[in-house]
Amino acid sequence: MPGKERPPDSEELASLAEALGQTFIQRRDLYAKQLNIGSYVSIKKPLRPSHLAAHLRGKITLGTYLLDRESRGRYLVFDADTEPNWRRLVALSGALAEMGDTSYLEDSRRGGHLWLFFAKPMPARDIRLFGQGLLEFFKIKAVEMFPKQNRLSSGPGSLIRLPFGVHRKSGRRYSFYKTNGELLAPTISEQIHVLRAPETLSKPVLERFWDYVPDSEGEGLAEPFDKPANVAELDASVVERIKATIPVRQFVLRYVELSAQGKGLCPFHDDQVVSFSVNDEGNYWHCFACEEGGSVIDFWMQWRKCDFATAVTELTDILLQPGHHR
Repeated sequence: MPGKERPPDSEELASLAEALGQTFIQRRDLYAKQLNIGSYVSIKKPLRPSHLAAHLRGKITLGTYLLDRESRGRYLVFDADTEPNWRRLVALSGALAEMGDTSYLEDSRRGGHLWLFFAKPMPARDIRLFGQGLLEFFKIKAVEMFPKQNRLSSGPGSLIRLPFGVHRKSGRRYSFYKTNGELLAPTISEQIHVLRAPETLSKPVLERFWDYVPDSEGEGLAEPFDKPANVAELDASVVERIKATIPVRQFVLRYVELSAQGKGLCPFHDDQVVSFSVNDEGNYWHCFACEEGGSVIDFWMQWRKCDFATAVTELTDILLQPGHHR
């Protein structure tokens, strides 16, 4: 942790808030706020500079959504919640440094985060394939990767704690570190200024680890950074048949324990409260904390961490083929 620093004056605080938003905020039409139990609620109001300033003062703690409204992102984050997995991320950061590329290590309540920035916004699917290639190459298991979606369907998608705020559950403020264990800069304010213009990954590194993804993951995209990540064209009648074959509640009950009212713990984040619910009348599911929701297809995309085309293909086998009811 950095040493104690004097509180910034109003002009400096405004500058720090601007820098924080410039680097880490993808959307300003809404924002996520952390509760004292550690989970988040989505606020359907515009994010304002005053919110970022309050985050830095420790009055509130914000989460940042990984993707913009076009399902693009400017960074990839790995989250390790155990010491062994945190050491693996530190080693990964060191390996990238040896290749001449910079990544950023952030301490956390349990383990830490590894941030990797891109020179320009990239489709979520491209980001995830690159991340999968890194994890496969370095044999890293049991870490979370953000963003968690290949594209947005309903809701703003996955989020992660916005850096430099006070974690509401631990009461601590966490810092960024270099690979050698030294602080990125002596104070929080200086760290924010360093990250105003973070170093980005080189194209050779991006292409190298994309190429490492197995063919079944990469789906034959040999030139990923020159091609858009389009969703395959699908027969609309198949999609509608999948949705009509089974009620959402009946399908979700295979994977989530629900109360008689259709409520339960969300399986897609570390849910400490009952955030997940099924609306029988509308035939959809929703989580008010992570803001995911939708049809059985949307549920399967989240459960399998796959794209829309893959979800439809798998659900066709599960729900529409005779004798297939896994």
